[in-house]
Amino acid sequence: MFEIAIVGFDYALGTAILGLNDLLTLSGVTWNRIHRHAATPRFRVTVASADGRAICCINRLQLLPHGALDALPPPDVLIVPTIGGNLARTLELNPRIVDYLQQIDRARTLIAGNCTGVFFLAEAGLLDGKEATTHWGFADIFRQRYPKVRLKPEQMMTHCDNILCAGGGHAWFDLGLYLVERFCGHEAAVETAKSFVIDMGRKSQFSYSPLDARKQHGDAAILAVQHWIDQHASESFSLDSLAQGHGLSVRTLIRRFKKASGETPLAYTQAVRLERACKLIETRPIGIEAIAHQVGYEDVSSFSRLFKEKTGLSPSHYRERYKRFSPPLAQDGEA
Repeated sequence: MFEIAIVGFDYALGTAILGLNDLLTLSGVTWNRIHRHAATPRFRVTVASADGRAICCINRLQLLPHGALDALPPPDVLIVPTIGGNLARTLELNPRIVDYLQQIDRARTLIAGNCTGVFFLAEAGLLDGKEATTHWGFADIFRQRYPKVRLKPEQMMTHCDNILCAGGGHAWFDLGLYLVERFCGHEAAVETAKSFVIDMGRKSQFSYSPLDARKQHGDAAILAVQHWIDQHASESFSLDSLAQGHGLSVRTLIRRFKKASGETPLAYTQAVRLERACKLIETRPIGIEAIAHQVGYEDVSSFSRLFKEKTGLSPSHYRERYKRFSPPLAQDGEA
């Protein structure tokens, strides 16, 4: 049986702790019970706080951990859940967690961070020079605080050396299924996903991330470029004309754009087009080819490939996932 330790601390997101605990504890159990087979639990989960005392989650739910971090036997995996409260204050209040992460990293333990819990890993210096992800909404804060980390906020999961990172708050189930697959095989992960009625294989945060989150920077010139792209994304234009129109060289445009937003002008243009395509797919009953043309793509097959690459779903599957739960209510006077 594999040993999993989850770090508990005040202002953690309770669902990230309890959800991972339930998913991993019941892997090999719920599926077997449904099929009237003997339960075969695969993981033993321990929740530990820095001092072994109770923690108060962000939802005011109090949890009594199994013990203190320093008293843990070496786990196979250590998981840091989402920080639900103020990031800087939570990190400041928990230096013992940072010290413990540095200690077990030296032992090459598999260490995972979920959502903003990844900030703890970065604070401990475990992510310097490595690819990582976190919640898309905190990407700019993360980049400012940890410039040595190669942040990939569009990704749902990253795995570099002995470090795992998962994206937004409920990416804990992506992380949990990844661990089940890694330690117990693909079939076990599929069974666990079906037992919990959750999806496997989410690879991208793109469809959850609004473009406004990529404009929270202090470069006025690049913000002007972004606003221009927002208005002209469906048109054809060159980097030369874009740079010249804003009084920049192409090299300077690319360098400053990437520093400010974390991506190239081309990638941002694609993001604008795809966000508009997502909105059209969600709200308009028009064909995928018409949507592709409306947002600036002549080749619908190229559009569909790019859409799936960025969102993890084909346009038709995206429409199915984000369709209304029920038909809209008829307005007065309508049948």
